[in-house]
Amino acid sequence: MASRRLAQIISSFISLASCWASFPNCTFESCPVCLSDGEQKPLVMDGPDGQAYAAPFRIGRAAEYWDSQSIIANVLGILVSEKLGIAVQYVPAADETVAVLAMSNCENWMSGECEHIITDSISAKAAAEANNSASGSKLFEDPLPDMMFHSEVLGWAERESDYSSVDWTKTRLARVGTAGFLSNDLLYAFREMVEEAWNSTGIVLDYWKTYTTPLASSYFETPRQLMAAGVAAETLGCSSSDVLVQAGMDVHTELGYTCTQESWWLTPACAALGNNWTDECIPVLDDDWGYVKADLYKEMARSGMRLAKLTVGYDLHYELIFNFQHRTLFHWWDTDTMFLGRRPVIVNMPASLASAEPPSKVVYAPVLAASEQLKVLVSNLLIPNDKLDQMLQHAATAIDAELFDDNPQMFQKVACDWLRANPELVASWLPDSRACPPGQAYDESTSQCAICPTGTYSARNESTLLRECVLCPPGSFCLEGGTSPVLCPKGSYANASGQGECMRCLPPSYADALGSIDCKSCQLIIPGGTTLFAAATSEDDCTCPEQTYYRQDSGCTPCTEGLSCWGGLGSPKQAKGYYGKLLPEYGMDNQEWFQMFKCHADARRCPNAQLGVCSEGREGLACTNCKDGLTSHDDGTCAECAGNDPAFFALACLGVPAAVVGLYLLLDNDLVAKQPHTVLLVGIIGSMIMGVLQQLGTIASTSIEWVDPVSSMLDMLMVFSFEIEVLRVGCIASFSPLLLYVGKLCMALMMLGFMLLVHVAVVLLRHRGRFRDRAPTLIRSIGTLLLVFQIAIAGASIPPFECSTHPNRFTTVARYPTILCGWEDGGQEWQAMAMIGMFSTLLVCAWVAGCLAVIYQLPRQIEKNNEFYMRSFTFLFMRFKPDVYWFTVVPICRNLLVSLAPTLPDSTSQILCLQGFQLLYVVVVAHYSPWRVRLGNYLDITITMALLAFLSCAAFFVETSSMKAVAWLCSILVVFMFFLNATILGLAGFQLWSHKYRKPFSFFLCHHKAGAGAFARLLKLHLTELCSKSLRHRHQKVFIDSDDLKNLEFLFDYVGSQSEHIVVLMSEELLLRPWCMGELVTAHLHQPGLKMVPVRWSDFTRPDDEFISNYSSHVDCSCLLPHNITIQMIQSMLGWLRDLPGLSLPALLTGDAVDHISRNIVSGSFARIQDAEVSADPSKTASKGGQATGAAVVVIADTSNTESVSTALVLCKMVSPLTTQDPSLTPRYLEKDEDVAESVKTCIFILSNGAFFEASFVKSIIQAARIETMVLPIIAQDGFRFPGKEFLEDYKQRASSMLAPHGILEPPEILVQLISSLFKEIAIVFSPQDYSSTEELLKVKSRAVNDRLMMRQMTRLSPITLHGKEEGASDEMTEPPVIEKDEDANAELCLTPDESELVTELF
Repeated sequence: MASRRLAQIISSFISLASCWASFPNCTFESCPVCLSDGEQKPLVMDGPDGQAYAAPFRIGRAAEYWDSQSIIANVLGILVSEKLGIAVQYVPAADETVAVLAMSNCENWMSGECEHIITDSISAKAAAEANNSASGSKLFEDPLPDMMFHSEVLGWAERESDYSSVDWTKTRLARVGTAGFLSNDLLYAFREMVEEAWNSTGIVLDYWKTYTTPLASSYFETPRQLMAAGVAAETLGCSSSDVLVQAGMDVHTELGYTCTQESWWLTPACAALGNNWTDECIPVLDDDWGYVKADLYKEMARSGMRLAKLTVGYDLHYELIFNFQHRTLFHWWDTDTMFLGRRPVIVNMPASLASAEPPSKVVYAPVLAASEQLKVLVSNLLIPNDKLDQMLQHAATAIDAELFDDNPQMFQKVACDWLRANPELVASWLPDSRACPPGQAYDESTSQCAICPTGTYSARNESTLLRECVLCPPGSFCLEGGTSPVLCPKGSYANASGQGECMRCLPPSYADALGSIDCKSCQLIIPGGTTLFAAATSEDDCTCPEQTYYRQDSGCTPCTEGLSCWGGLGSPKQAKGYYGKLLPEYGMDNQEWFQMFKCHADARRCPNAQLGVCSEGREGLACTNCKDGLTSHDDGTCAECAGNDPAFFALACLGVPAAVVGLYLLLDNDLVAKQPHTVLLVGIIGSMIMGVLQQLGTIASTSIEWVDPVSSMLDMLMVFSFEIEVLRVGCIASFSPLLLYVGKLCMALMMLGFMLLVHVAVVLLRHRGRFRDRAPTLIRSIGTLLLVFQIAIAGASIPPFECSTHPNRFTTVARYPTILCGWEDGGQEWQAMAMIGMFSTLLVCAWVAGCLAVIYQLPRQIEKNNEFYMRSFTFLFMRFKPDVYWFTVVPICRNLLVSLAPTLPDSTSQILCLQGFQLLYVVVVAHYSPWRVRLGNYLDITITMALLAFLSCAAFFVETSSMKAVAWLCSILVVFMFFLNATILGLAGFQLWSHKYRKPFSFFLCHHKAGAGAFARLLKLHLTELCSKSLRHRHQKVFIDSDDLKNLEFLFDYVGSQSEHIVVLMSEELLLRPWCMGELVTAHLHQPGLKMVPVRWSDFTRPDDEFISNYSSHVDCSCLLPHNITIQMIQSMLGWLRDLPGLSLPALLTGDAVDHISRNIVSGSFARIQDAEVSADPSKTASKGGQATGAAVVVIADTSNTESVSTALVLCKMVSPLTTQDPSLTPRYLEKDEDVAESVKTCIFILSNGAFFEASFVKSIIQAARIETMVLPIIAQDGFRFPGKEFLEDYKQRASSMLAPHGILEPPEILVQLISSLFKEIAIVFSPQDYSSTEELLKVKSRAVNDRLMMRQMTRLSPITLHGKEEGASDEMTEPPVIEKDEDANAELCLTPDESELVTELF
């Protein structure tokens, strides 16, 4: 065997040397040119993005397993590069299937899959990135092959179930025929074994039937011997997780193979041997599961061959077969040189496998489009099997002789030798450079064939026999690369030479012949006619266009409003929502054979149908009426009346009288004004509900075309607008429009008449016939009824004037469309309705005028104490607060305007006006908050805003034709907004300019609330009074934060920009308050324009340098940083303020001292005062030890407490104006060391902490007790310590030692008794220093004090007995003192609800 193998190698070497004698000692690298040398250029191809790119022609070359494909690839490469001058690049393809999938732009091609065909560059790049590869798609430049000689072709992929969902039509591959030769993928036997069997026994091992018997088994090893030798399957088991492996196993299973434990697959005949298969079956070695030979496997199983197949993998398969290690059968593809040196013998199978499919040439289509010569060469390339066998034998000999280490170099050498040896065959493949194929012509400038451009065709010149490009004649077109002109089809034309396409005949023209040069017009057949589509081919296609209809006399007539014209030669139809009234006296040839009316009431009543057709059950003009016995339904049709339909009318007939009776009984109450607020709130809510229901009914009666479900809801609500048709009165009897109109008006009269009957009955039965006394109840009841149903009554009056416009010249009553409007067209029925409507409208206007007159007279009647007037017309003002009693005018006018809105001409104006009315109303309500119950204001605003939102949504239902008017309105609104902004800006600028010369505040009071709040309030009262008398300050105010500061952000602006002077009340802790420091820094920054006057308290300490430099450690001023006020600014201000001259407040504050300070400030003389202490005028100060003679009411305070004295002076100043009716009640402040005179009847004690230890205060209590005055305690401090048990015990122990030096010698028990007696009277809180104590609140408190003084029913102090105690009196307070803070007490003081609420919130 070894000698035979050596002889074969020597023979092959001699043969190869003789074949290559023409290239002695030459490799391809040193002799690169095979046929001819020339310049090679890349191909210029169109990319998918429309951009051209240049690249070589890439030929896929199999890598180490398919030698025939590799050699043919080199054959084609040499011809393309050296004969066509196109650059070539060989691309190794490890798997031709994967390469073809990549060339097809299959997503996930790298895994041998094709999820779908990628058709854009973005998706291709995304797929490449997902596969971690910069290449992988023919959609952009990459090293993938442009051409493959493929054995399995695309049909295999198209048939595979894994690719069944792929649209292969999207691929850009082209199959350019076959390679010419056939490849056999069959079963082979070693030649040595075949010859041995034939020579020894005559057994034929190369015929399939031999293997159906046990005759051949003696020449083969058994499967048992192979297993013993270690030959095993590549994949163990009968299943695998690998998709390709499992697919191959599934094929075997389907063909009837049996898998053994050792992974052998037995044909049915082999498996039938049972356990003997390992000794009797012939072993067959296969290469790989991924390469399935389904047809061969099928024949092996079907033919009865006793074979056991083992798949060992490519490497082991090559090793075992190439070295002939075991005597077996094996699979091999004979177009490969792998086993060619062994000269294997084919086992002849049944005739069905006699022919194999030739390999295909698969090319990337843009490559062929780039070069026609390349396309011709690739198409012509065909290699017969005998020629291929020569090349393969040369390659196999070289391989066996190991002459080449690099297979590609060897394949190139073999291809070159073969090309030189077969010049005739090669010449038949190459294209003629001047003989261009059909569709092209030779271009002398480029010496190449070029495709004839669009508008020309390729024709052979009879003289030169060469093709040239000729212009297309008129009436025809030529595409790029065409070979003859094509006549224009019917419906198109070409009116010039050289057309690349025929132009379509556009409406209104057509072309009825082939090769037309021009189109014919439909206007010559039908005036105004056209075709409904382009490229019409006959005059029968001529018709009337959309929005026109055909008339015999005038042709195509424009479609007017209300008609539905879809073109054609038929009659028009009425559009949905329109009714076409036929005029039988006219014919179709007349211009007026129908009249169009718009169905304003409900578009569903008039369907899109033939003229004059109504919805089911309807008839009459605009399909208004239901036929007899039918009633209207929500869908626009009329149907038979149901059995319960009359019940709606019956319920209304019973419900309305019952409601009238209930309303009368509710109003038949003389104490209406004293009813609880809950009853009043219920009445307010009821009136609002009735109002909004009627407003919705009015909105429903506008010309807006509503749709369900809102349409049905609004129809039901129209019953509150007296629309009796909603009650289905048509099921009771038929009524004419005039009777329905009069009936609606009579509903109000019937309700008023029934109210009169109820009044008569109630007065007779309940009030014993006192009609004169009960007249206010009748007026109140009738007025309430008219007020509640004002919108319905007014709305019921206007239908004659609510006319709808139709496409013709007529107008009809919107609610009764069968009646024409106008004195000329309307007839007697409309004239009667108009007369009644004008009269009823005048009555409504008279009612409104009467209400206005009543409201106008109300103040005068109140002054006259006209009880009859007040009781009669409470329905107008009882719902509103007394200070806005007139507000009833607003809803009355609003309701009147709302009821008149439907008379406007179109939906747009109606919605705009209704929105304007509601918007104006809600602004007025929000401004005045008029309702007596606060919740009523919120509810009214909420309901009105909901109505505004509803009206805004209603705008979407409007189809307006007056878009120009809407545009003008929007423009006006835009101009108005700019004008409003400009006006406000101008006013702001004017205010800024005016502030420069006259600021709104003359004086700004900077103070610390706890230390100088009460004095600041007192000073404001004095300054305000003096400013009112000064010509300079008459129109200016005095700023105090509790009254004027609404927003803390504006605090410093008030100081710097809006005040002329800042008065600094420098109490002890002023400099420790950061906001006060901010005010002072602002004042400092605005010097010298802002004048500052300090008023220093007696206990105020000027800041020293140490305090100023370390100010940040004393006070946290971080809250001022957002206002750009720094600690450095504060320190600078403190140094400036320390040396600023000013006024010093006396330790003992008096009224004269305050007056003197105020006058100095207003007069401006403070600028000349150098820290002078201000004291009272001696001439105005009471003498020591004197009495407050003549005063009946005195105010007593702790004279050592400046804030307590200030509170007393504020109280005197605010109560005094309230005592004009009884001047004896004017309070007077009791100054220090003044005695309580005998004339004093009431003592008002200002209670502050420490007051009971102040001698003058205690002395006044004792003096008041001796003369038994009435007392009124005033709590002046929130933190006032009430004298409880512990306080009184402590007071007993300390009183003697503290008061005796001042001449008060009464026993402590008596003092305790007197202090306790003070709190038997309800105390009133009066704290001017509190931030919440606004001037309005203090006025309320002052009124409370005045009311208490006027009642003269306060507690009197108990007289002092000689024994020190009143008999039975206790020296302890058993109950805590009472402070007036409940609402009942406020009511006793005659406070308004707002004042009561203010007082209640304070506590």
